[in-house]
Amino acid sequence: MAMAIKAAMVFNEGIGRRLLNVREAAQYLGLEVDTVYKKARLREVPCVKVGRALRFDVKALERFVEQHTIETID
Repeated sequence: MAMAIKAAMVFNEGIGRRLLNVREAAQYLGLEVDTVYKKARLREVPCVKVGRALRFDVKALERFVEQHTIETID
């Protein structure tokens, strides 16, 4: 059980947490902080409200990127 918890914590090597703040999510997605706030407000990017703060689940962001990836034409 402890191994599963440790694996969940280190899957995000650069930050070490599952929930990212807006600045970290912007860096992860390669966007500006204002753009992340706008996309969260418009519900274009998955987020979680923790009190008054927005947090972004790394796994949800990975799925978001996968779902919005445009495949190349061969």
